Amino acid sequence: MNRLSTPELTILRKNAPVTGPGEDHAVAPVRIGIGAISRHHPSFVQLYYAIEARRTSAMPLVVQFTSPTPETGASTIASGYARVAADDCAQPVLYIDCNGSPTKAPKQKTESPIPTLFDAMRRGLPLSDALTPARDAKNLLWARLGPGERPLMALGGDRLQSMLDMLRANHPVIVLDTPPTEAPESAAVSRYCDGSVLVVAAGRTKQWEIESAKALLERLGGQTVGVVLNRERSVLPRWMGRR
Repeated sequence: MNRLSTPELTILRKNAPVTGPGEDHAVAPVRIGIGAISRHHPSFVQLYYAIEARRTSAMPLVVQFTSPTPETGASTIASGYARVAADDCAQPVLYIDCNGSPTKAPKQKTESPIPTLFDAMRRGLPLSDALTPARDAKNLLWARLGPGERPLMALGGDRLQSMLDMLRANHPVIVLDTPPTEAPESAAVSRYCDGSVLVVAAGRTKQWEIESAKALLERLGGQTVGVVLNRERSVLPRWMGRR
């Protein structure tokens, strides 16, 4: 594994349009405006390079994005990070949706043409059969981890580790978009990742919830490499940020 170094990173992502280069801040040196990466929101670029600065080797990286509570925008942050990584990497970046889907009673038994990663492993298919190009993004592949409401429970730790080992051979960055840490299996996933990023909602997520989530991840063998404060709004009128 490529364990990320532990110094904390904190990224602020604002909902409001960017009014000046000083609105978003990162605690690590970052590079902005390089090639195709310059088209992304600065906060996603800062997040990507802040994490890159914490690499301890050039091995493929598995990063988990989770949250202490629901509805913090963790999937948006994970997707933004993955898109920046895809523009910076020579090989395809892989985004894995580990969130469950509600179980509906099927009117007719039909199988999706694209299997989940769990289904591909179960049927003995190549994992590449479960990957599909992400919309509006080059060099980025997308996959669902498994069917049902709690796919992480269905897969299990040993199979998840085996799956990630196989995927590392073809993807320099693997992004796991997982449910909040209040789901035990989501917190347990952290031990198979090189680092976990906690996404919290400004004005909603409480400090004790953040500390509790971090302690849980570490107790289960993972490590939190930083916190993204999402949906932060500026207290200044927009016109005051104009230059």
